[in-house]
Amino acid sequence: MTKILLSTGGTGGHIFPILSLYQILKKLKKIEDVKIITDERAKKLIGIENIKIIKSDSPFRKKGIIHLIKTIFYILTSTFKCFIFLICFNPKIIIGSGGYVSAPVLIASLILRKRIILYETNAILGRVNRLFLPYCVKLLSGYSEVINFPKKYKKKFCYVGQLVRNEFLKICKDEIHIKNKTLKILILGGSQGAKVFGEKLPQCFKILEQKKIKLSIKQQVKKEQLDKINKFYKENINSDILLFEFKKNVEHYIINSDIVICRSGSSTIAELSTLNKPFIAIPLPSSLDNHQYYNAKYYFDKNCCWLLDENSKNFEHEIIKILQDIYETELLLITKKKKLYELNKKNVIENFVKEIFNNNGFTD
Repeated sequence: MTKILLSTGGTGGHIFPILSLYQILKKLKKIEDVKIITDERAKKLIGIENIKIIKSDSPFRKKGIIHLIKTIFYILTSTFKCFIFLICFNPKIIIGSGGYVSAPVLIASLILRKRIILYETNAILGRVNRLFLPYCVKLLSGYSEVINFPKKYKKKFCYVGQLVRNEFLKICKDEIHIKNKTLKILILGGSQGAKVFGEKLPQCFKILEQKKIKLSIKQQVKKEQLDKINKFYKENINSDILLFEFKKNVEHYIINSDIVICRSGSSTIAELSTLNKPFIAIPLPSSLDNHQYYNAKYYFDKNCCWLLDENSKNFEHEIIKILQDIYETELLLITKKKKLYELNKKNVIENFVKEIFNNNGFTD
């Protein structure tokens, strides 16, 4: 009987995929117990008992001596708390899914000589995973290729595919068909209040309507932007519009859309890919190590999505042309859907569990 500790960030994009792994591991007879260690952001999203909250902060997000001192303090105190927690729980293996929250857990794990398995969710090797790569038994990857992965550690690399929420694995993947000649668009990522989602896209939709293209729009927005965006749509667009803030059960919106316009965080495009849903990726320019661009480019290079730069002077023209072409030629969506299906790694959870137990993972 073995105990496992899962370490992950507290955002929905981090915690929900790890939860799917947690739920499977809990059912395995050979595992005595499984716990998750994460940060305070997870409190708003999940309510399971086997979760440990630690306070941490990223040394990369802000600049200045005060932030640096604060970050070092968090890392030291969090490492001590993790050290005590690991002694009490005594897991045989720790699975770290990257992010600054995993650093204290992995430091404490090294001190206690625990076996470490890393999980990389992005197309470029993350900083924490890069730091602990020499000390792990293997690195499991959501992508078949990871930028900046050192060749000398290639034997540790295992491609298992992207973990997604269980809800996405249960959904029927219908064939694409633009019903009643209405293009159903879903916009995800606006919760950060980006100008491209709150201002540029609505202007593009206005132009598309002027071109006699029928639209149905569901758009995620930040609470502070809700009234402003709603006012613009009411005054300028006759299409069916639904604005919403963060929504846990967004999978139903995804499956009922024709095309998704989104940021390219690993979990967002992994969920879209799992549903074979074509998407237009607009990477967050400020993402750490530009990982959102590399995530999207991985799919773009395989003809699975469209990729746009929000700072391009031709941005509006490009997205209008893409949406107009999709409206006029359904084959574009069908082709992307087929490519996504071919690219998707099958049986991800099974692959993940198999690699945990195989070879250099652990054995009873």
